[in-house]
Amino acid sequence: MIQFNQTEIGYKQTLLKIDSLNLQEGKVYALVGRNGVGKSTLLQSMTKLIPLISGDIRYEDISLKNLSRNQLARLIAFVESKFDGVEFLSVLDYLMLGRAPYTSLTGKLSETDKTFVNEISEELQINYLLSKSTTEISDGERQICSVARALIQETPIILMDEPTAFLDFINRQKLLELLIKIAAEKQKCIVLSTHDIDLCLENQLTFLIASRGIVVKESCTKKTELINYFSR
Repeated sequence: MIQFNQTEIGYKQTLLKIDSLNLQEGKVYALVGRNGVGKSTLLQSMTKLIPLISGDIRYEDISLKNLSRNQLARLIAFVESKFDGVEFLSVLDYLMLGRAPYTSLTGKLSETDKTFVNEISEELQINYLLSKSTTEISDGERQICSVARALIQETPIILMDEPTAFLDFINRQKLLELLIKIAAEKQKCIVLSTHDIDLCLENQLTFLIASRGIVVKESCTKKTELINYFSR
């Protein structure tokens, strides 16, 4: 699904290096590491928002360098760490933006599109928010709406920058369970950066550990195993 090959990520200087890494469909990966290590930079580089310093990332055997913006929009949905809302933009209109890669130049949604938006809204239990402005709801509610928009975009890959940051424990668990279910049932590859290590361990996620300039994939079962990586 996603292949890294001698990939170096950063700005003017390399923050993270990934020699060889393959991420599979049907799984949720937890990207973890200390503050400032480059987790957000990695996710943004995977969406072409930040150019790679060197190497390559391939999606379904197509190089990131060769993908157009429209192709990327149908391949990857990205949830940023925080959405502050937009004045006069309703939650419903915000969610409908997730269908933009599939609409005509007029931007008109089909009845199938509208039905899909309603289905995801029901699944995430945000129907009561649809008529509200995105600036009138709480940080946690906006974060759930951001996740919903990504699901509505209906891409095989979803990247999330700390999607549980503004949620309480119950909603963090519910969201993670939903992502695991969606990844397995719809064969999506989901990568989320997080500091919520305990929750990821409880749900047996595979870890992408960013430490000392490299990223490694590990199936950790104990918190001490992760701490050992960070302490190196």
